Amino acid sequence: KPDKAGKPDDKGKPHDVVHVVPPPKYDTCDRDLELLDFSKATLLAKNLSGTYGGMLRYGSVATVQGITVDLVVRGIGTYAAFNSTRNGLYGDFGVLNLLQTTEGRLAFTFVNAATDEAIEIGPFYFSFFDLDSGDLGGGLGGESVTVDSYAAYQLRKGANIYTGKEFGFTKFVAEPMTPVKHPTLIAGLTEAQLLSSVTIVYPKTSSFTVNLDAPLGKGGRNFFFAGQSVLCCSARA
Repeated sequence: KPDKAGKPDDKGKPHDVVHVVPPPKYDTCDRDLELLDFSKATLLAKNLSGTYGGMLRYGSVATVQGITVDLVVRGIGTYAAFNSTRNGLYGDFGVLNLLQTTEGRLAFTFVNAATDEAIEIGPFYFSFFDLDSGDLGGGLGGESVTVDSYAAYQLRKGANIYTGKEFGFTKFVAEPMTPVKHPTLIAGLTEAQLLSSVTIVYPKTSSFTVNLDAPLGKGGRNFFFAGQSVLCCSARA
């Protein structure tokens, strides 16, 4: 059964600070984590439309040991956009559009900008924003993001997001609520936007996968992502 952020679990421990997968090797205020910056990224490829159909390539999202790193996003398993022209960049964020009533599985891969070879980076922050129930569906059918193979995650105290765990995967589900305004500035998130966000810490890797789900309504949903957020550590925001 999902737990709402900020409410105690069956052991009486709060779910409103940092959630760590044991052993707690990293936390969300680790000053040695790699930083991904989409505010200065360039969109080098924008032809992701469906499963195994094209890709998104974000140029210069990080620099690791003097190497410029790009991020490539491809659909795997199932993925269908309602409006693929919305995929790409939006302010300081990357954005993925998903056809409602569908689930999309996507692979995120870091590559050497000069050689196109996969490159390991990390540990690093990766955040999702604007998880809400949208304008359609009568406030039902909240967006969700499912991840695995991470080290830790953090939600705002009282977040409008439920979490559930099964078979090694963690699912973040937006509760029925008033739609949240799309974010544009990573350093200018409102309290409502923070309550609809989650920051994840991934260990060193060259790739990771994410499931996006928009269960109800007509049209499409936009999922916004970036590197760190104010959820990571107030001293770094």
